[in-house]
Amino acid sequence: MKKIVIFIALIAILTTGCSAKSTDNQKIKVAATIFPIYDALKGIGKDKVDASLIVPSTSDPHNFSLSPQDIEKLQGVKLIFENDIGLENWMEGLLQSLKDARVINTSEAINANVKNDNPHIWLNPDYYIMQCTAIEKSLIEVDPQNSSYYEENFKTYTDVIKSEAFRLRSEVKGLQTKKIISFHDAFPYLAEYFGLEIAGTLEGTQGTSPTPQKIKEIEDIITKNHIKAVFKEPQQSTEIMNAIVEDTHVKVYVLDPIGGSNGRDSYLETMQYNINTIIEALK
Repeated sequence: MKKIVIFIALIAILTTGCSAKSTDNQKIKVAATIFPIYDALKGIGKDKVDASLIVPSTSDPHNFSLSPQDIEKLQGVKLIFENDIGLENWMEGLLQSLKDARVINTSEAINANVKNDNPHIWLNPDYYIMQCTAIEKSLIEVDPQNSSYYEENFKTYTDVIKSEAFRLRSEVKGLQTKKIISFHDAFPYLAEYFGLEIAGTLEGTQGTSPTPQKIKEIEDIITKNHIKAVFKEPQQSTEIMNAIVEDTHVKVYVLDPIGGSNGRDSYLETMQYNINTIIEALK
């Protein structure tokens, strides 16, 4: 009888131990709307989170459309991290299908510094780190027993970005000209941090083709300011740019505001690619 009691006790201990271990190893199911937020989420949450990216890096977050498969994949998500400032106008439809998900607005602390409705705040490393802070804080709120883990990962992740951003800004400072022309109005925050000047933007609203008058205006700016290069995004056609190139003999370079593809597999690599591309173009 005594042996039976001991055996039952051992089974109870082992079962309890396994149960606790399973709970400890359970990942928090989270999602990010765009790649820069997704990269931060993985960098800070690491193996404590099961992270999904909602908008593929090759898609345009302005005009994204959710499929039934997208919604099915996100079932059970506890936190959804968004950029906001008008970028994810499709979010309302998603939330109707994910009643239990809590949305974290990563730009909330930045809104006082944003003087327009341009959503591309992550391209300024200072603002991006503020978004990372919102991610860190939210993960600690839902998983307080691992707070030191998230704090350490946040520091490691953001310290590298701070250091590299400072180095790249120093390189930009040495350029004789800092004026750039972009196809889409995605880069004012990047210009703000790195000391560049947006001399003109061909397309004011995403998806709206520039008028002949706008093209002529940009060509005049290029000629007047001796601008050497114009910049487009990966998913944009070169057709309109080709007309400007033919008239002004500028070169076309590609800047990537999102990252996550073509070897730009992190926020850090995307930032390095963009600034190195600008430096090369403006030399």
